Amino acid sequence: MNRLFKISVSVFAGMLILTACHKTPELVLTDVGPDMTIHSWTESTYMGADISFSVEVNDKDFALSTLKAKLMYDEDVVSDVTIRTKENGTYEGTIPAPLVKDVNNGIATLAFASQNVGMGLTCDTVYVALKRPDFDQITLKVEGQEDVVLKKQRASSGKNADSYSYKATGPFPAKMSGLLVTPAINDAGDVITIGWKNDALDASSVKPIPFSSGLAGEYTITADLWAMTADPVGGKADVASVAEYKQGQVVDFGGVVDFNNWTFDYDYFILNEDFTEATFRAADGFYQFSYDSKNKWVKVEPVDKSGKTLSLNTEGEGAPWVIGANIGKPVIGPGWDTDAGAYPMAKVADKVYQITLTTPGQMDLSSADFKFFHQKGWGGEFLKSDYAEINLDPAFEMTETGNIQSKNLEGAMSYTITLDLTGGVKAAKVSYEKFKMKVNKLDITVNGVEAEKMSNTVYKVMAAKVDQNSIISFSGIDNPLEWYVDPDHFSITAEGLKFNAVSGYYSFELDLENKFVTVRRVKADGKAATYADEGAITIMGWGIAHPVMLKQLAWETGQLITLAEISDGVYQFTGIAVEESDGETLGGRWRYDYVSIKFFGQAGWGDEQGTVTLTPEAQKWLSTPGNIELAEGVTLEMGATYVMTVTDCSALNGGKFDCTVDFKKL
Repeated sequence: MNRLFKISVSVFAGMLILTACHKTPELVLTDVGPDMTIHSWTESTYMGADISFSVEVNDKDFALSTLKAKLMYDEDVVSDVTIRTKENGTYEGTIPAPLVKDVNNGIATLAFASQNVGMGLTCDTVYVALKRPDFDQITLKVEGQEDVVLKKQRASSGKNADSYSYKATGPFPAKMSGLLVTPAINDAGDVITIGWKNDALDASSVKPIPFSSGLAGEYTITADLWAMTADPVGGKADVASVAEYKQGQVVDFGGVVDFNNWTFDYDYFILNEDFTEATFRAADGFYQFSYDSKNKWVKVEPVDKSGKTLSLNTEGEGAPWVIGANIGKPVIGPGWDTDAGAYPMAKVADKVYQITLTTPGQMDLSSADFKFFHQKGWGGEFLKSDYAEINLDPAFEMTETGNIQSKNLEGAMSYTITLDLTGGVKAAKVSYEKFKMKVNKLDITVNGVEAEKMSNTVYKVMAAKVDQNSIISFSGIDNPLEWYVDPDHFSITAEGLKFNAVSGYYSFELDLENKFVTVRRVKADGKAATYADEGAITIMGWGIAHPVMLKQLAWETGQLITLAEISDGVYQFTGIAVEESDGETLGGRWRYDYVSIKFFGQAGWGDEQGTVTLTPEAQKWLSTPGNIELAEGVTLEMGATYVMTVTDCSALNGGKFDCTVDFKKL
């Protein structure tokens, strides 16, 4: 067994701090700690299991305080426990040995520290041999279904001959959630149970692993106990079907699709009045259907008989593709992504194609930017010079490079953009029509304003006029007081949710699945507010997020938030400091070890911050080498709450505005 974990006792010097809450004249200090004897501990076990220990502590001169145990892999503390020691005697406990990815078998350090009320401290260290779970098989326990046995996969030779990968193939339902359980790890019959946390396998979690292929039938599930991954999960459409479809035929989805809960692509399906039947809208041909059970969406791509994705030929036949920023299906996707962000235009007649996008869920009102390509990816593309007719005004405008950009879009409207190639790819015609799409949706309102369906789990009120200090009314959702609402825009009161920001128009985006509300400053028509008109400040960058750190704002336009203006000219952003991988802590909006952000005067590039002046308090935490960043050598305290306040903002001058930033720990 390789020794990969270094021995460390000094770590306790920075971990054990006694803070006096008040002065007392009877306080007596000592540099002599209690007598401590480690009687027993689990000397060898598996990562993912618990380590048991028995420690005796005695002190004849001072009352006891605490017994702390910390487990270290190398120099990293991976788990810790604290036991209150009220009297002399033997204390028993357990400490988890986490199953961490990419860590080999080795020796872990188990350090104990006993402290008395006089601050006297005694430390001792023992060692535990740990190995990764390594069995011939593990079992997936699925409630209400038979257990699924996953067999260990071994290559015949090479470095992966003894891997930690397990798989099972069989006829499985479209969705199957459960916990992985190992065989017994000791004579007592203890097992390791592995769940799901932050999109990874985790032995400390009891949340079931969400295996989901998209289609019921025979497929393979895998679990890798080295990389701590599982597949397929999260509704990834790993199972897809290729078939020939005729325009106008009734589509049989094989019982996978629930018409009451799924959303359908308007370009490919026509729904009847009561949303119980779908007919195929596109032209005859072969198509691949991929079933996204997470978003409850059928992704359609034109293919040939073998399943190869179609491209556009020089005669205008095949399939053009749309790639861009702040557009997507079923929701706005990754900007300028040639895979997940590439969308086919549906062929509706000979050499005539269309794509339909609905605002704001599939197309941003203010910053949509896209163009047509000859294939699913970079290569042939349409420039403005390739068009014989352009009829996009007033909703859109086209740049010389052929980019189609939002100009005058309306909220809660659908836009069908048609590409006519009957004259050839060098004499294209493009036009659009707008309409109100009938959708099967829930009756949700905010302050009496109807919410539009952005996806099956996200609804958005485009614009509601809200007065500062008023109580926000919700209908059609469960108790909003149980949801996460950011503390800058809202306060929870006995009367309900009080609105903290200045009076004006705001959008309210409601995530029904994760139960959080996102508020943005907007104009009366729902378009993004600007600094020039409404005094709105948009924030972008890495190291900040909403509502959890896995949803960092980054630099993507359209997926942004505006700072809460809590009084005239005073803006605020509050959040908890967390790790970058944290997807569980609601309100974890500051990354503890890295921040790089900037203020903008609109939802996207354009007007931006000029000179940023940091208050003396902010200078303890931040620096401004260009963007606003953490000062050199500074990290935020994990779990602590920090508030950034922006004041004294100047008028725009040359596309820039100056401001003062304060930053403090609450």
